[in-house]
Amino acid sequence: MINFTKKRPPVDLTTRKATDINLFNNSRPYMRAFHFSWFTFLTAFTCWFAVAPLLPSISKSLNLTNSEIGDCNIASVSSTILFRILSGPLCEKFGSRRVMAGILIIGAIPTALVGLAQGPNSLIALRFFIGILGASFVPCQFVTTQMFNSNTVGGANALAAGWGDMGGGITYILMPLVFNLFNKFLSDDISWRVSMLVPAFLCIIVGTCCYLFSDDCPDGDWYRRGLNKLDDGSINSNSELKYSDTKIDEDSYRIPLVIQYLLVFINPNVILMMIMYACCFGVEAAVNNVIAIFFSTEFGLNQTQAGLIGSLFGLLNFFSRASGGLISDLVNRKMGVRGRFLTQFAFFFFQGIFLFLFWFMSDSLIMAIILMGCFSLFTQGCCGTSFSIVPYIDPAAAGIVTGLVAAGGNIGSLIFAAVFKAYSDDIRMGFMVVGASVIVVSFIPFLMSINGRTLIFGTVIRNF
Repeated sequence: MINFTKKRPPVDLTTRKATDINLFNNSRPYMRAFHFSWFTFLTAFTCWFAVAPLLPSISKSLNLTNSEIGDCNIASVSSTILFRILSGPLCEKFGSRRVMAGILIIGAIPTALVGLAQGPNSLIALRFFIGILGASFVPCQFVTTQMFNSNTVGGANALAAGWGDMGGGITYILMPLVFNLFNKFLSDDISWRVSMLVPAFLCIIVGTCCYLFSDDCPDGDWYRRGLNKLDDGSINSNSELKYSDTKIDEDSYRIPLVIQYLLVFINPNVILMMIMYACCFGVEAAVNNVIAIFFSTEFGLNQTQAGLIGSLFGLLNFFSRASGGLISDLVNRKMGVRGRFLTQFAFFFFQGIFLFLFWFMSDSLIMAIILMGCFSLFTQGCCGTSFSIVPYIDPAAAGIVTGLVAAGGNIGSLIFAAVFKAYSDDIRMGFMVVGASVIVVSFIPFLMSINGRTLIFGTVIRNF
């Protein structure tokens, strides 16, 4: 439940997790970790896509072709697949706070070096390494899963990820403004290069603050998990108030990491969720890379105008992704996990419909913006409904499941970036192909089963 209060959230004494999300509270550990989770992810997302709004100037400066721009966009999401897979067990081993701080600080290095690019190959290589910032999603979701109980985790995950995803919209506002500021004193070619230092600097500052001032779990530091403080401040190591239901037992680290991944990966629900997340976050990331170019080429807008309109796609994450998670939580209270499946199907189906309709839009700029807003709401809402299901799949391996499903999103972004590259001369057709794919995938929840609970029409009707 979301509350607009400064009070500390109530805690479930069995799991030691918060049962409410008190947005105006910033106390440790629950709400401090929540606010750092979305803000660090927002910073990483802004830096991850910082190149995209400046591509009109960069492509002119480096003489990039449409094909090379497509390769550049593909590189920016392809490397994140590997980094997200690795981030899951790293969170299980070291805690989300250290992993998040490391991702931000390391990702700042190739971002700053973009200004030294002299051709398409160097730009593509740098964007490949910038992809590490996309892995910040894993510690973002891992820490909220540790901090909030099952009735609230869908909303917490969706809010943190959704507000973080706003970085995709913020970068379309921030980077053109930074470019214009430097452009008052420097040439176009120098301005975009210097502009890349700004997001890199932000990543270093925010990453350092995350490490110093946030927490990993209800007991604070990850290495102290399971140790509970008594009223006098002492530690009761024999307390029954454990929350090991959401982490791998320490003995599991004796199993090779590859085997751990295989044991989780053979769960059909993991594979199905990877496919579904590929068709929501994958679509979102691919569209983030082409939306400014689309409005610039289709409607003749300049870089700043196209960037401002393109920013709406990401800024809708303020409530769109959260709406998916919150609605899933609401239906879950009435129907259990079947309600989460039903919500997943509905959001995916309407996402596909609006993506498909984008092909039929008129040449009106207003109509294009309206349709973009509609499919943005459902695309981002699907991300929220997806990660309201993820914590149920294998609670004992939360980090690995989160990493695999998140990697599935980047596999999708890689695939859909290739689709938009193939239709670079007709981006509207690219939207139609993506929409048709999403409509087919929307029926996957009917194939899933968690604790023997499935989504079948008879069951849904009886429960209502």
